[in-house]
Amino acid sequence: MLALSSCDEPRDKSGKAIDTPTTGELTIAVDEGYQPVIASCIEVFNTIYKRAKITALYTSEGEAVSALFKDSVQVIIVSRNLTNEEMKYFESRGFKPKITPVAYDAVAFILNPANRDSVFTQAQIKDIISGKITRWSEINPKSPLGDIQLVFDHPLSGTVRYVKDSLNAGQPLSAKASALNTNKEVIDYVAKSKNSIGIISANWISDTDDKGVQAFLRDIMLADIAPAAGEEGYGPYQAYLAKGWYPYKRTLYVINAQARSGLGSGIASYLAADGQRIFLKDGLLPANAVTRLIQVTR
Repeated sequence: MLALSSCDEPRDKSGKAIDTPTTGELTIAVDEGYQPVIASCIEVFNTIYKRAKITALYTSEGEAVSALFKDSVQVIIVSRNLTNEEMKYFESRGFKPKITPVAYDAVAFILNPANRDSVFTQAQIKDIISGKITRWSEINPKSPLGDIQLVFDHPLSGTVRYVKDSLNAGQPLSAKASALNTNKEVIDYVAKSKNSIGIISANWISDTDDKGVQAFLRDIMLADIAPAAGEEGYGPYQAYLAKGWYPYKRTLYVINAQARSGLGSGIASYLAADGQRIFLKDGLLPANAVTRLIQVTR
Protein backbone atom coordinates (compact mmCIF):
# COMPACT_ATOMS: atom_id res chain seq x y z
CA MET A 1 0.00 0.00 0.00
CA LEU A 2 2.86 2.39 0.80
CA ALA A 3 4.43 1.65 -2.55
CA LEU A 4 1.18 2.34 -4.38
CA SER A 5 0.68 5.56 -2.39
CA SER A 6 4.15 6.81 -3.22
CA CYS A 7 3.52 6.14 -6.92
CA ASP A 8 0.60 8.58 -6.80
CA GLU A 9 2.88 11.45 -5.80
CA PRO A 10 4.21 13.58 -8.69
CA ARG A 11 7.99 13.40 -8.99
CA ASP A 12 10.73 15.22 -10.87
CA LYS A 13 13.21 13.56 -13.22
CA SER A 14 15.38 12.49 -10.31
CA GLY A 15 12.45 10.75 -8.62
CA LYS A 16 12.06 13.35 -5.88
CA ALA A 17 8.46 14.07 -4.84
CA ILE A 18 7.26 17.56 -5.79
CA ASP A 19 4.35 19.56 -4.45
CA THR A 20 1.07 20.21 -6.24
CA PRO A 21 -1.60 22.84 -5.43
CA THR A 22 -3.03 20.57 -2.73
CA THR A 23 -0.21 18.18 -1.75
CA GLY A 24 3.37 18.31 -0.54
CA GLU A 25 5.28 20.65 1.73
CA LEU A 26 6.15 24.33 1.31
CA THR A 27 7.76 26.97 3.50
CA ILE A 28 6.67 30.55 2.87
CA ALA A 29 7.80 33.90 4.31
CA VAL A 30 5.19 36.30 5.70
CA ASP A 31 5.43 39.88 6.92
CA GLU A 32 5.06 39.57 10.70
CA GLY A 33 2.39 42.28 10.62
CA TYR A 34 -0.01 39.71 9.15
CA GLN A 35 0.81 36.81 11.45
CA PRO A 36 -2.61 36.71 13.17
CA VAL A 37 -4.70 36.26 10.03
CA ILE A 38 -2.22 34.24 7.94
CA ALA A 39 -1.65 31.78 10.80
CA SER A 40 -5.42 31.17 10.89
CA CYS A 41 -5.59 30.75 7.10
CA ILE A 42 -2.72 28.26 7.00
CA GLU A 43 -4.18 26.23 9.85
CA VAL A 44 -7.47 25.86 7.97
CA PHE A 45 -5.74 25.11 4.64
CA ASN A 46 -3.60 22.38 6.19
CA THR A 47 -6.70 20.90 7.84
CA ILE A 48 -8.70 20.81 4.59
CA TYR A 49 -5.86 19.41 2.48
CA LYS A 50 -4.55 16.55 4.56
CA ARG A 51 -1.63 15.83 2.24
CA ALA A 52 -0.42 19.44 2.26
CA LYS A 53 1.76 21.14 4.85
CA ILE A 54 2.52 24.84 4.62
CA THR A 55 4.91 26.30 7.17
CA ALA A 56 5.19 30.08 7.59
CA LEU A 57 8.27 32.01 8.63
CA TYR A 58 7.09 35.32 10.13
CA THR A 59 9.69 37.97 9.50
CA SER A 60 10.04 41.55 8.25
CA GLU A 61 8.92 42.48 4.76
CA GLY A 62 12.47 43.32 3.73
CA GLU A 63 13.77 39.95 4.89
CA ALA A 64 10.90 38.14 3.15
CA VAL A 65 11.62 39.83 -0.17
CA SER A 66 15.34 39.13 0.23
CA ALA A 67 14.59 35.45 0.87
CA LEU A 68 12.55 35.32 -2.34
CA PHE A 69 15.46 36.58 -4.42
CA LYS A 70 17.90 34.25 -2.69
CA ASP A 71 15.60 31.29 -3.46
CA SER A 72 15.35 30.57 0.27
CA VAL A 73 11.57 30.60 -0.24
CA GLN A 74 9.42 30.66 -3.37
CA VAL A 75 6.31 32.30 -1.92
CA ILE A 76 5.97 35.41 0.23
CA ILE A 77 3.02 37.38 1.64
CA VAL A 78 3.75 41.10 1.95
CA SER A 79 2.07 44.49 1.58
CA ARG A 80 3.79 45.54 -1.61
CA ASN A 81 4.02 44.51 -5.22
CA LEU A 82 7.27 43.77 -7.04
CA THR A 83 8.97 46.70 -8.74
CA ASN A 84 9.63 46.71 -12.49
CA GLU A 85 13.30 45.96 -11.86
CA GLU A 86 12.44 43.07 -9.56
CA MET A 87 10.05 41.66 -12.15
CA LYS A 88 12.74 41.89 -14.82
CA TYR A 89 15.01 39.73 -12.66
CA PHE A 90 12.50 36.90 -12.77
CA GLU A 91 11.78 37.45 -16.46
CA SER A 92 15.50 36.96 -17.11
CA ARG A 93 15.06 33.53 -15.52
CA GLY A 94 12.26 32.71 -17.94
CA PHE A 95 9.07 33.31 -15.93
CA LYS A 96 6.96 35.90 -14.17
CA PRO A 97 5.91 35.47 -10.53
CA LYS A 98 2.17 35.21 -10.01
CA ILE A 99 0.98 38.11 -7.85
CA THR A 100 -2.41 37.81 -6.14
CA PRO A 101 -4.00 40.59 -4.07
CA VAL A 102 -5.93 38.93 -1.26
CA ALA A 103 -6.93 41.65 1.24
CA TYR A 104 -6.62 45.25 2.33
CA ASP A 105 -5.43 46.34 5.74
CA ALA A 106 -4.22 49.56 7.29
CA VAL A 107 -1.36 51.14 9.16
CA ALA A 108 -2.67 51.90 12.64
CA PHE A 109 -1.50 54.54 15.12
CA ILE A 110 -1.73 53.51 18.77
CA LEU A 111 -1.45 55.58 21.95
CA ASN A 112 -1.11 55.14 25.67
CA PRO A 113 -4.54 55.49 27.37
CA ALA A 114 -3.17 58.38 29.45
CA ASN A 115 -2.91 60.49 26.30
CA ARG A 116 -5.76 63.00 26.10
CA ASP A 117 -5.37 63.43 22.34
CA SER A 118 -6.73 60.64 20.16
CA VAL A 119 -7.67 62.44 16.92
CA PHE A 120 -5.01 63.71 14.52
CA THR A 121 -5.16 65.36 11.14
CA GLN A 122 -3.24 63.88 8.23
CA ALA A 123 -1.00 66.95 8.28
CA GLN A 124 -0.17 66.39 11.96
CA ILE A 125 0.69 62.73 11.31
CA LYS A 126 2.98 63.75 8.47
CA ASP A 127 4.70 66.35 10.66
CA ILE A 128 5.18 63.84 13.51
CA ILE A 129 6.70 61.30 11.12
CA SER A 130 9.04 63.81 9.50
CA GLY A 131 10.12 65.29 12.85
CA LYS A 132 8.57 68.71 12.28
CA ILE A 133 6.44 68.08 15.37
CA THR A 134 8.40 66.58 18.26
CA ARG A 135 6.41 67.47 21.40
CA TRP A 136 2.84 66.69 22.42
CA SER A 137 2.31 70.34 23.36
CA GLU A 138 2.62 71.16 19.65
CA ILE A 139 -0.49 69.03 19.08
CA ASN A 140 -2.33 70.30 22.15
CA PRO A 141 -0.89 73.22 24.17
CA LYS A 142 -2.62 71.82 27.27
CA SER A 143 -1.02 68.39 27.00
CA PRO A 144 1.01 67.42 30.09
CA LEU A 145 3.14 65.02 28.03
CA GLY A 146 6.67 65.71 26.81
CA ASP A 147 8.65 64.58 23.76
CA ILE A 148 6.85 62.34 21.29
CA GLN A 149 8.36 58.86 21.14
CA LEU A 150 7.62 57.40 17.69
CA VAL A 151 7.91 53.60 17.68
CA PHE A 152 7.83 51.11 14.77
CA ASP A 153 7.87 47.34 14.68
CA HIS A 154 11.06 46.58 12.69
CA PRO A 155 13.51 48.63 10.58
CA LEU A 156 12.76 46.45 7.52
CA SER A 157 9.03 46.05 8.05
CA GLY A 158 6.36 46.85 5.50
CA THR A 159 5.01 49.43 7.93
CA VAL A 160 8.26 51.41 7.96
CA ARG A 161 8.52 51.21 4.17
CA TYR A 162 4.90 52.34 3.74
CA VAL A 163 5.32 55.27 6.12
CA LYS A 164 8.55 56.39 4.45
CA ASP A 165 7.25 56.09 0.89
CA SER A 166 3.58 57.02 1.21
CA LEU A 167 3.47 59.39 4.16
CA ASN A 168 6.91 60.98 4.09
CA ALA A 169 7.64 61.07 0.34
CA GLY A 170 10.74 58.93 0.70
CA GLN A 171 12.40 61.32 3.14
CA PRO A 172 14.14 60.22 6.39
CA LEU A 173 11.96 59.63 9.41
CA SER A 174 12.02 61.77 12.55
CA ALA A 175 15.12 61.52 14.69
CA LYS A 176 12.69 60.63 17.49
CA ALA A 177 11.68 57.41 15.67
CA SER A 178 12.93 54.02 16.79
CA ALA A 179 12.20 50.42 15.86
CA LEU A 180 11.77 47.28 17.94
CA ASN A 181 11.29 43.81 16.44
CA THR A 182 7.60 42.93 16.36
CA ASN A 183 4.16 44.49 16.43
CA LYS A 184 3.48 42.94 19.83
CA GLU A 185 6.60 44.63 21.24
CA VAL A 186 5.30 47.98 19.97
CA ILE A 187 1.93 47.39 21.64
CA ASP A 188 3.63 46.44 24.93
CA TYR A 189 5.92 49.49 24.74
CA VAL A 190 3.08 51.94 24.08
CA ALA A 191 1.04 50.42 26.93
CA LYS A 192 3.84 51.40 29.33
CA SER A 193 5.02 54.70 27.80
CA LYS A 194 2.74 57.74 28.06
CA ASN A 195 4.71 59.81 25.55
CA SER A 196 4.74 57.19 22.80
CA ILE A 197 2.85 56.76 19.57
CA GLY A 198 3.21 53.34 17.98
CA ILE A 199 2.76 52.50 14.31
CA ILE A 200 1.67 48.92 13.63
CA SER A 201 -0.20 46.71 11.20
CA ALA A 202 -3.91 47.01 11.96
CA ASN A 203 -4.23 43.22 11.73
CA TRP A 204 -2.80 42.97 15.25
CA ILE A 205 -5.82 44.77 16.71
CA SER A 206 -8.53 44.23 14.06
CA ASP A 207 -10.15 40.99 15.24
CA THR A 208 -12.09 42.34 18.22
CA ASP A 209 -13.57 38.89 18.96
CA ASP A 210 -10.10 37.54 19.73
CA LYS A 211 -9.23 37.48 23.45
CA GLY A 212 -5.65 38.53 22.75
CA VAL A 213 -6.82 41.56 20.79
CA GLN A 214 -9.30 42.42 23.55
CA ALA A 215 -6.40 42.40 26.02
CA PHE A 216 -4.33 44.65 23.74
CA LEU A 217 -7.20 47.14 23.41
CA ARG A 218 -7.47 47.41 27.19
CA ASP A 219 -3.84 48.53 27.32
CA ILE A 220 -3.65 50.90 24.36
CA MET A 221 -5.86 53.37 22.50
CA LEU A 222 -6.40 53.65 18.74
CA ALA A 223 -5.97 57.04 17.12
CA ASP A 224 -8.53 58.39 14.65
CA ILE A 225 -7.31 60.27 11.58
CA ALA A 226 -9.15 63.30 10.15
CA PRO A 227 -8.55 64.84 6.71
CA ALA A 228 -8.19 68.30 8.25
CA ALA A 229 -8.84 70.26 11.45
CA GLY A 230 -12.51 70.41 12.37
CA GLU A 231 -13.40 67.32 10.31
CA GLU A 232 -14.41 63.92 11.64
CA GLY A 233 -11.70 61.36 12.24
CA TYR A 234 -11.83 57.66 11.46
CA GLY A 235 -9.98 54.61 12.77
CA PRO A 236 -8.42 51.70 10.84
CA TYR A 237 -11.61 49.67 10.73
CA GLN A 238 -12.98 47.45 7.98
CA ALA A 239 -15.96 49.64 7.09
CA TYR A 240 -13.86 52.80 6.93
CA LEU A 241 -11.36 51.07 4.65
CA ALA A 242 -14.22 50.00 2.36
CA LYS A 243 -15.59 53.55 2.28
CA GLY A 244 -12.15 55.09 1.75
CA TRP A 245 -12.50 57.22 4.89
CA TYR A 246 -9.38 55.92 6.62
CA PRO A 247 -6.43 57.17 4.55
CA TYR A 248 -3.65 54.69 5.35
CA LYS A 249 -4.89 51.65 3.46
CA ARG A 250 -2.60 49.11 1.82
CA THR A 251 -2.91 45.89 -0.19
CA LEU A 252 -1.79 42.46 0.93
CA TYR A 253 -0.25 40.33 -1.84
CA VAL A 254 0.75 36.71 -2.29
CA ILE A 255 3.86 36.68 -4.50
CA ASN A 256 4.39 33.21 -5.92
CA ALA A 257 7.76 32.63 -7.62
CA GLN A 258 7.23 28.92 -8.24
CA ALA A 259 7.76 28.45 -11.96
CA ARG A 260 5.12 25.70 -12.06
CA SER A 261 1.72 24.99 -10.55
CA GLY A 262 2.63 23.90 -7.02
CA LEU A 263 1.53 24.44 -3.46
CA GLY A 264 2.18 28.16 -3.86
CA SER A 265 -0.65 28.31 -6.41
CA GLY A 266 -2.82 26.35 -4.02
CA ILE A 267 -2.43 28.69 -1.05
CA ALA A 268 -2.77 31.80 -3.25
CA SER A 269 -6.00 30.46 -4.76
CA TYR A 270 -7.33 29.53 -1.33
CA LEU A 271 -6.59 32.96 0.16
CA ALA A 272 -8.24 34.67 -2.83
CA ALA A 273 -11.38 32.51 -2.57
CA ASP A 274 -12.49 30.63 0.57
CA GLY A 275 -9.86 32.42 2.68
CA GLN A 276 -11.70 35.69 2.10
CA ARG A 277 -14.11 34.71 4.89
CA ILE A 278 -11.19 34.49 7.32
CA PHE A 279 -9.95 37.94 6.30
CA LEU A 280 -13.46 39.30 6.78
CA LYS A 281 -13.81 37.73 10.22
CA ASP A 282 -10.35 38.94 11.22
CA GLY A 283 -11.25 42.56 10.52
CA LEU A 284 -9.38 43.04 7.25
CA LEU A 285 -11.12 44.06 4.03
CA PRO A 286 -11.28 41.10 1.62
CA ALA A 287 -10.00 41.81 -1.87
CA ASN A 288 -12.58 39.69 -3.67
CA ALA A 289 -15.59 39.22 -1.40
CA VAL A 290 -18.57 41.54 -1.05
CA THR A 291 -18.54 43.30 2.30
CA ARG A 292 -21.90 44.20 3.85
CA LEU A 293 -21.87 47.64 5.45
CA ILE A 294 -24.48 48.57 8.06
CA GLN A 295 -24.90 52.23 8.89
CA VAL A 296 -25.93 52.94 12.46
CA THR A 297 -27.43 56.37 13.12
CA ARG A 298 -26.71 58.06 16.41
